[in-house]
Amino acid sequence: MQPIETFEPATHDTFDPVAYLIANSDVMEAGVDPAIHFKEFGANEGRRQVNRLLMPGSEYRSDKLLRFSPILYNGYRSDGSMPIYYGGIPASLSEYASESANNDFGPFVDEIYANPNNLYLDLGCGLRPRVFPNCLYIEVYPSITADIIMEPACTYPIADASLDGIGCFAVLEHVPEPWIVVQEMRRMLKPGGKVWIDWPFLQPVHGYPSHYFNTTREGLVSIFKNAGFTVDIARTLRNQTPDHTISWLLGKFVNDCPDENMRDRIMSMSVRDLLSEKPGSEFWSSVLDMYEDTSISEFACGNTLVAHL
Repeated sequence: MQPIETFEPATHDTFDPVAYLIANSDVMEAGVDPAIHFKEFGANEGRRQVNRLLMPGSEYRSDKLLRFSPILYNGYRSDGSMPIYYGGIPASLSEYASESANNDFGPFVDEIYANPNNLYLDLGCGLRPRVFPNCLYIEVYPSITADIIMEPACTYPIADASLDGIGCFAVLEHVPEPWIVVQEMRRMLKPGGKVWIDWPFLQPVHGYPSHYFNTTREGLVSIFKNAGFTVDIARTLRNQTPDHTISWLLGKFVNDCPDENMRDRIMSMSVRDLLSEKPGSEFWSSVLDMYEDTSISEFACGNTLVAHL
């Protein structure tokens, strides 16, 4: 079973004005006629467009709805093809810092390749570089690769025991009740079904407007065991190692500093110099006084809450 690439070259033979606009936000924002832009600039620049097979109403999108409709709850809105809509108004991409565009997770893709008659779910897909006919892609905003677009929720319009596997990558930190999502995964999976999960631990706040729960490895194992799963693997892969943490935390913290002189000062410090400055020192106080509270919360070591009934 061959995947569908999300984008294709825009050529004189393949050019589609709507597909071209979706793939080239600068052209859309400028209000330029896509045909004129393609003729004058896009062809020579090697611009891409959304694969026409992924456009609503295409044969691929219609066939996919037919394939998955037996396991979908009624009540969706559709023009007869994917994508379909559930619930109220979905989130807008404008509410997010950017669209999630992660690469495929190799073992999950290998499983889909190897089992063309099985049904899979990519939960919180974002923008995938390719999609598969036997995998359902869900998002809470109108991503190009989403098959189901639904209002943010922790329960899903898919029948019990209907899926062979579920992939969920860098998503569970963004839902307000991830334990319910994990229970939903168990509900939707057939007996013996499998999950592939990527859940951050030491990452700063990201993916606005919502980031709720990071978890330790032990927490990750615990939440799935408590839901009735048998854990096969729990380890840190190369895309999750401490170098990513150090680069992300320190790099963004420095880049977000509102004072150019202080940014240069921090950048000129050695690791030894930086570590010699103890938390709460005059140096760190002078740095942190420059940041808004939103930035402080993004990198905070912890948070305090006081509440009452």
